[in-house]
Amino acid sequence: MQRAEQILEDYYAANGSWSGVQGLVRSLPTFVSDRLVLADSSGTIVGDTNGQWLGNSVQSVGLSKPANIVVSGQDVGKLYLLSAGMVVVQFIPPVGAISGQTPSSPEQRFLNHVNTSLVIAGVVGAAVAIFLGLFLTRQFTKPIRALKKGAARIAGGDLAYRVEVNSRDEFGELANSFNSMAASLDSSEQSRRRLFADIAHELRTPLSVIGGTVDAMLDGVYKPSTDNLNSIKEETEVLTRLVAELRDLSLAESGHLKLEIEPTNLAELVQRRVSQAEVIARGKNITLNTNIADGLPEIEADGRRIEQVVANLLDNAFNHTPSGGTVTVAASADTDGVMVSVADTGEGIPAEHLPYIFERFYRVDDARSRKTGGAGLGLAIAKQMVELHGGKIWVESEVGKGSKFYFTLPEKRQKSVP
Repeated sequence: MQRAEQILEDYYAANGSWSGVQGLVRSLPTFVSDRLVLADSSGTIVGDTNGQWLGNSVQSVGLSKPANIVVSGQDVGKLYLLSAGMVVVQFIPPVGAISGQTPSSPEQRFLNHVNTSLVIAGVVGAAVAIFLGLFLTRQFTKPIRALKKGAARIAGGDLAYRVEVNSRDEFGELANSFNSMAASLDSSEQSRRRLFADIAHELRTPLSVIGGTVDAMLDGVYKPSTDNLNSIKEETEVLTRLVAELRDLSLAESGHLKLEIEPTNLAELVQRRVSQAEVIARGKNITLNTNIADGLPEIEADGRRIEQVVANLLDNAFNHTPSGGTVTVAASADTDGVMVSVADTGEGIPAEHLPYIFERFYRVDDARSRKTGGAGLGLAIAKQMVELHGGKIWVESEVGKGSKFYFTLPEKRQKSVP
């Protein structure tokens, strides 16, 4: 405390006032927990090691018991010690502090340099942090912006647009999922367009025949004979069958086709359908064989729809078997039920066409198929009907040797006895 008083007396003696004394007060010798407050002769605080009470009066902050600062016999200020500790901090006043001059010792210059470096480092660090924050934010939001752009493109009808995938993290997986969705939408749209084009084509042919025949009758070119009227009737039946097939297929794909499930003897059903098809086989000079195993298990099915499946497979076989060929229908027990097959000795199906053979309006040989009849819906309907019954359908084929279509159906399940 006495050392501090002496330093302050020297300061006032050198400067004649307390102007600028705060810097000196902060460096006065104190204990670790001490606080020194300097007031001038009027009681106004001009120095505070904490710097909180500058400009206040000693009365307003409740200070008492000061040490007087006396210069040339005159009371010029009062020094207050607010608390006391155990360890005294040594104080070495900087050169020029007493005289009020700016310190210029090597140590002070070093400290100033360190402070300046810290300020510069802080500014640079803040700038780097801001830059990195902006960069990382942009990197995080870039995939989201790409997905937003892709969604807008897809919504605008550009179904061929794909988002670029640049990572394998969650954003990459999201982009892959988005691209898969876009591909599925594109495929569905292409299928829809093909469907409409195929329906328009299938409707146009019989309608053209009907319209041309009627116009010719009205113009007197054709007489309304039985043959001409039969031609119109045949084309009308083609239209009726096409509409019915489209309706069945639409209901089956949407899950709204009602099935009348009941115990069904598959052997009798297949034999009945084959007997009805013998007339067509003879008319085309095709040998129709059957190979139905004895003791086939009973199945639970809509007999009319399964008979429709067999009929469609037979029609397909007849349309692709040349005169003198053979069509064989077989039925046997399978691991989970029964299996039916329809084999022909036609031209066969190339391997690249097999994955699409059950699609709507799909034809391996478009020109030949249109000549032989059918709208290309029979196999698609057969697939839907079999799958609605919990079965599966597939084809095996070899070019030049023929094709063999299979489908399986689960057998009737026995009711459990409580």
